[in-house]
Amino acid sequence: MNIQDCFQLGKITKPFRYFGEVVLWMDVDDTSPYKGIKMVWVEERTGLIPYLITKLKPHKDRFVATIEGIDSEEKAKSLCGKNIYLPINELPKLDENHFYFHEVEGWDVFDLKGDECLGQIIRVLDHGPYPMLEVENGNTDLILPLPKDFKILVDREKKALKVEVPDGLIEVFTSDEDEEADDNEIFPH
Repeated sequence: MNIQDCFQLGKITKPFRYFGEVVLWMDVDDTSPYKGIKMVWVEERTGLIPYLITKLKPHKDRFVATIEGIDSEEKAKSLCGKNIYLPINELPKLDENHFYFHEVEGWDVFDLKGDECLGQIIRVLDHGPYPMLEVENGNTDLILPLPKDFKILVDREKKALKVEVPDGLIEVFTSDEDEEADDNEIFPH
């Protein structure tokens, strides 16, 4: 299994008790689609290695997993801190108002109000209070916020997003170029 064909589900955080069980943390909004997983792919130096899960039970905001062949605390500790993956095709299907961050790279983004193409999505930034789209618009990169209350329409067939853009935001990114062009006309080099 290649890592580019997978998504990171979470991480094995620590051993649980002394019989080889481990605690899994799932970095997802909704864990319900993953409560029945039977296999995870663990990131090792040599690549992704499959591990069979024989038992998975909720524990606070995480899960306790019994993994085939991991039958001691020492073996459990050897997995701690490692990322776990699942194949991309195991991602739950989303509706037209939601998308996975990895799927929209390279898509076109449009202003929901005017249907104007704002450029192509470089990546989704997820470092602040809400995600933001980094968009290439000619020679300018735009940053478009995606708070939960903003409208988003996803067109997977056309590989496009239509997003609500705050009034004046595009001008913030493009006005410097316009001012530089005006300055060059007034003060030629």
